[in-house]
Amino acid sequence: MKKETATKRANQKRKATTNALGGKLLKSARQALQAASTGNLTGITIREVEIPDPGRYGPKDVKALRRAMGTSQRVFAELLGVSRELAAQWEYGIRQPAPMARRLMDKVSEDPAAFTASLVKRRALATA
Repeated sequence: MKKETATKRANQKRKATTNALGGKLLKSARQALQAASTGNLTGITIREVEIPDPGRYGPKDVKALRRAMGTSQRVFAELLGVSRELAAQWEYGIRQPAPMARRLMDKVSEDPAAFTASLVKRRALATA
């Protein structure tokens, strides 16, 4: 009789745990459906994503991007947060931009003028 009572309690506990787990799964599925349909990812933790490799930037590409930004090598380097020497080495093919720099250049190439404008502060000219 004691064995039957212990088994019965174990089954009830398992059933309660299973119901609780099922409830959590349903809640998660509902949240995922809501996020997918509305685009609102609030409360959703993303654990895995596919991230494409950054673009390739050879010497001609780097120079073309700098020209699209309308800057000198010095200003181009400042905007990207690297030394002028490094930016020049990219343009001359001596060194290749690191993946982080290439990701930034990918973003810059989407709208070079807007990127430049977002960082460059214009000085007000005094008028006589």
